[in-house]
Amino acid sequence: MRTRLTALLGALLSLSLGIPQAAQAESVVQRVGRTGQLKVLVMNDDLPYITAQGNGYGGLAMEFVAEVQKELSQALNKPVTVTPVPAQSVEQGLDSIVAGSADIACGVSYSWGPAMVVDYTLPFALTGVRLLTPPGNDGTPTALAGQRIGVVKNSLAASTLAAAVPKATLVPFETPQAALTALSSGQIKFLGGDSLWLMANRSAAANNNLAPQVPYSRSAVACIIPENNSGILNLSNLAIARLMQAYINNDAAALSRINRWIGPGSSLNLSQNAIQAYFTNVLLSAALVSAP
Repeated sequence: MRTRLTALLGALLSLSLGIPQAAQAESVVQRVGRTGQLKVLVMNDDLPYITAQGNGYGGLAMEFVAEVQKELSQALNKPVTVTPVPAQSVEQGLDSIVAGSADIACGVSYSWGPAMVVDYTLPFALTGVRLLTPPGNDGTPTALAGQRIGVVKNSLAASTLAAAVPKATLVPFETPQAALTALSSGQIKFLGGDSLWLMANRSAAANNNLAPQVPYSRSAVACIIPENNSGILNLSNLAIARLMQAYINNDAAALSRINRWIGPGSSLNLSQNAIQAYFTNVLLSAALVSAP
């Protein structure tokens, strides 16, 4: 018994001192340090979060990815490049993060199910589940009864609407791009999803409404990383906080980067004051970031 206790204390001591253990897997930060690449999960036509642009990707989520990239490069004292990892479905994307074939995905609505297998960063947006509906339909359960509603398969909107609107028929699509194509072609007349995504893509169908007035649910939008990776979680949180703090401080570059996707003049046309108020509330739940 004494021998076993000594061995246990020795193992705990080595862990507390940071001595590497043979059974420990390579962390995300270690892998990025070794390869010089940050593998970022992406899905096209997921505005305002991510969209293909030439040979790369842009969007609100990618602005925060760029900050994570910068933070990693400084911490590792070496260049870090972003390597996009395209996902063909929500399920495949989650599997990629869990398996470690992707290091981070940003622009993900918080959901308790995925939170059991991945870790979420600080949020950088607030959204809800709503629908694009034809004129005259207010998006309530009664108005949606008997209707066919497009959703992205395995998304938060799909599970929310399945419970909230049981008399409607959900039509699942593998990707946001496929769902928007179905809406624009007339294959479906109703599309459920993330409120900000729907607002950014209202032009996919003419004369549509964003409904109902009160979302079926609300959730934060953040980045997800493989579970139990405190190094990349800490650096990602700091990176996200820095960009939000810069926006709050009216930094010209930060204002331009965020407003381009969700602020004044964008497809969402959110007010700068509203964005600053949300960023401030998020940081007050943690801590404001001082300028270096």
